[in-house]
Amino acid sequence: MRIALESAAIGQGVGASVPETSFEVTDGAPTVIAVETAERPMLVSLLLGGRLRPDSGRVTVDGRDDLDELRKRTALVDTPVVAEPTAGLGLAGVVAEEFSFAGLPSSRRAVREFLAEHDLADYATVPMRALPPIRRVRMFSELALLRPGVDALVITSPERHGGDPAGWYESLLQVAERGTTIAIVTDAATRGILLGLGAKDGVPVPELLSIDTAAPAVPTHAISTRSTNSVTEDNA
Repeated sequence: MRIALESAAIGQGVGASVPETSFEVTDGAPTVIAVETAERPMLVSLLLGGRLRPDSGRVTVDGRDDLDELRKRTALVDTPVVAEPTAGLGLAGVVAEEFSFAGLPSSRRAVREFLAEHDLADYATVPMRALPPIRRVRMFSELALLRPGVDALVITSPERHGGDPAGWYESLLQVAERGTTIAIVTDAATRGILLGLGAKDGVPVPELLSIDTAAPAVPTHAISTRSTNSVTEDNA
C-alpha cells in the first residue's frame, strides 16, 4: 500500500494549519514523519487516514484519488482528540469496546483470551494511564488490525507517553513485517532516534518541523463526532 500527500495543505499562507507538504508512506519498515506544534500531528494523521480532505493538493492511495478506500484501509491509532481512550478507563473495557467496533464478540472470555495472548492479563484492570508505552502501542496496533480491511496504521505522537522509543518501534516493526503499512507521526527528536533504528524518513517540509505557536486552532471540519474512549477511530 502506498499513501501519498502531494502538495497537500490545510489552510494557506503563514496561517496554514498544515503548510503545503509532499511525502509518501509505503510498506516495509515504518515511515516516520516529524511534525511539531500541538495540532499538526493530529491533522497530518487525519490526512494520512483519509479522514480529512486537504484544502489544496491531494492525498492518494496506490496512486488513486479515493479517500473512501483510504479511510476503510487505514486506522488511526491512539490519535489525540479523535482516537484516544480516556486515561482512567480500565484496559479490559477498552479492549471490549474495540472488539465491538471490529464486529467481534466482546464477552469477558474473549477479552481475557486476547489479553492473555498478548501477555497483558496482569493489566486487565489497570487504567489506561498506567499501561507501559511499549505495551500500549503494540496492543492498540493489534486491536486496530482486527477491523476488516485495515492494512495500514497511522500512529500519532507515541512519544507523548514517555518510555524508550526503541521498545515500541520494535513492536511496530514486527507488525510491519506482517505486511502492514505503518506511518509514525512524531516529533523531530523521536524522528532522529527512529531513523537510527532503521525507520524510513517521510521527509516533511521544513515548515512542518517549526514551532509555530501562532498556528490557528484546529478547523472544525477536521474532527468527526465519536466516542473518545476508543483507541482507534471508527473507520466504518
